[in-house]
Amino acid sequence: MRKLLLVFLIFASSNWARPVAVRGSVLQETALRRVNAPYFDGQLEWSETAIFWFGKNEQGIPSRNYADVRVGYTADSLQVRVTVVDYYLWYLENATVSDDLTAFDAVYLYLDTGHDRSASPQADDYRFLLGSRHWPNEDAAQYRRQARGDGGGWDASWSGSWLDYGAMQWWCNPGPNSNECGIDYGWTGIFTVPWETLGRSGPPPEGSLWGLGVQLLDRDDAPPAGYVEPDHWPETFEPDSPATWGELHFGAARFRPPEAVPEGTTVIRAASPTDNTVEDAWMGGGGVCGSGHEGGTEINHGADTGLYVGSEIAPTHFPCFNKSYLRFALDAVPAGKTIISATMTLHLWGNAGAPGEANPSWVHLFTVGDPWDEMTIHWNNAPLPRENVAASWVYPLMASVDWPGVAYHWDTTQAVAEAYARGEAVSVAIYGSDTDQHSSKYLTSSETGDWNVAGRPALAVVWGRSTSTLQKSVAPVLARTGQELTYTLRLVGSGRALTLVDPLPEGVGAPGPIQATVGTASYNSASRRVEWNGTPDAGQEVTIAFSVTVTATGPLALKNTATLTDPVVGSTTASALVIANALRVHLPVILRH
Repeated sequence: MRKLLLVFLIFASSNWARPVAVRGSVLQETALRRVNAPYFDGQLEWSETAIFWFGKNEQGIPSRNYADVRVGYTADSLQVRVTVVDYYLWYLENATVSDDLTAFDAVYLYLDTGHDRSASPQADDYRFLLGSRHWPNEDAAQYRRQARGDGGGWDASWSGSWLDYGAMQWWCNPGPNSNECGIDYGWTGIFTVPWETLGRSGPPPEGSLWGLGVQLLDRDDAPPAGYVEPDHWPETFEPDSPATWGELHFGAARFRPPEAVPEGTTVIRAASPTDNTVEDAWMGGGGVCGSGHEGGTEINHGADTGLYVGSEIAPTHFPCFNKSYLRFALDAVPAGKTIISATMTLHLWGNAGAPGEANPSWVHLFTVGDPWDEMTIHWNNAPLPRENVAASWVYPLMASVDWPGVAYHWDTTQAVAEAYARGEAVSVAIYGSDTDQHSSKYLTSSETGDWNVAGRPALAVVWGRSTSTLQKSVAPVLARTGQELTYTLRLVGSGRALTLVDPLPEGVGAPGPIQATVGTASYNSASRRVEWNGTPDAGQEVTIAFSVTVTATGPLALKNTATLTDPVVGSTTASALVIANALRVHLPVILRH
């Protein structure tokens, strides 16, 4: 004989509805500089990590140093690789754990794991120092230091555990710690920081934001001579103020275009080699690895018919590094529309190395917010990008191809939507996170002749009429008297001024602090409603969250409806329902013989 017990819940209202589905993690307001770091399920691949850069380089000026910084993470650790181009290398020989490494070539990594952007280092802020050394060496404790914030400064007695790697490359003997040879090449430092060291059992959830800063220390002669002013990323960086650091976003950029009704597509391409609708320029070594060791860092290539992109992890090959910048005028896109999607197309016509020597390149697309001039931009004056927002694989050619070459595409939606909302041309940069030799890829610029119009850079923009979206959820959906409810509203901006009102249902108290990632939120006690207003960019997601306490003493359906108002498309609503003090009825036990 078995017993079957059936239990049903009978609610005080027949109007039952599921809470609105919650979208993925929401973009915070973008800081001046951000890196979107990818996750690797297994071994990290440096050729597929995020990359950013800072500094300058020019032969004859030893104090100018350049750094590429690659970032990625795994289930075990955060990993950061810094490739430094430095022509005079000085390191501390036979270092001990108590020596001052900051008097020599070294690099600092700063992390704000709480992303509270405080004015001084707090307990959630960490500093890791990696000192350069002569030979390739992993886990050299005497060449690393660490500290943790204590509320007013840095506690250097903190003994967090992490791994490091360092190695130097030079032109000729005697090499490092001597300027007799003329110039060296540079050095590499790798930080591997386990999550446990940062008080975590694993990586942060995808979409999390941390503060990030990198500071490069340089010495160009034997101390106390040869001091060079430290360089850093971002430009606002101050070592003792997390509020000035950049941002580390875990996972790919999470821009989502707003919902809109497609109305048209505009394709933007230069009509002639002198048409400034599209402007572009490359910088670096081009297809012949530059002119001299500096790689042509002060040379402009705005009038060239090609574009180049490529990098390596060996500072010896710095003359072969390449970046390209492009700018597309958006005047042809009708005003007052919503950007639904945008795709940039470039054509590959060649690459470094013989067939079979080169590897595919993971070429990143970056947004660029600062101005630059096509006919004056070069390696050392090009503005730093805001963030890496997309990437595409570009494969080396295995045989010759006919013009216009092989088309490659980059998702440029976020870059275009942000620029369009500001009423500006869209400016982007492309750069690869390659690690191997023969990485450069050769593309066609807008200056190519009229015989190759199809090969010129093109931007296809799909636009339409926005339908501002609003979603709402509440947890828990079943509650009792005195229990706390948390309401979450998510909306997608249209680039226009928006307002939102959310009247509270009877049976709950006044809300606690109201959090909004964009705009201003408050509670109107007279009307018993939460109110918000803001002007998020088109496609930018906004989260508004607040908590209330259930005051109803009997069974009651707590339903309320929020209204989002857009001056162009009108109003959108979203509702949430909570059952307070639900009645529970147990049916009789059914006996079966």
